[in-house]
Amino acid sequence: MQCELCGKETTKLLTSRIEGVEMQVCDDCAKFGTIIQNYSRMPDTKGRRSGRGTEYSSSRPKKPRKDLFDTLKMVVEDYGTVIKQAREKRGWTLKELAKQIGIKESTLHKIERNELEPEEKYVKRLEKELNITLYEGSSEEYEGGADDSEFTLGDMIKIKRK
Repeated sequence: MQCELCGKETTKLLTSRIEGVEMQVCDDCAKFGTIIQNYSRMPDTKGRRSGRGTEYSSSRPKKPRKDLFDTLKMVVEDYGTVIKQAREKRGWTLKELAKQIGIKESTLHKIERNELEPEEKYVKRLEKELNITLYEGSSEEYEGGADDSEFTLGDMIKIKRK
């Protein structure tokens, strides 16, 4: 067997957590982390103290953490085209719009070509100046199906903002 850290061939590997990563390492490399014995991701239900000084109890389950990606706003896929069309519709040049929202003309040009995703503060400014929506799922009303005779699930739901 081979140590995942140094690559040394050995007969006995230890499970060790090194900088937050569990690895199978040799005795020499185990000193760089914490040796894990019978490690489980679930809290110890026997009421013993863990290494962080918190006590776990089987009667009080731990709440799951919120996922970062649940609240992450996503910019629409064709944001550059949306921005460019809205700018041209108003008859503004790149220079004029860039000055209004406070970014360089070259940066705005890269955003319009989808080479650079705009920061959140610039997305908000662009949405305000051009009266457009750049975040996915941020429109409150659903337009409905293309044909009045077709009825889809999207026609039935109402999107609520928090």
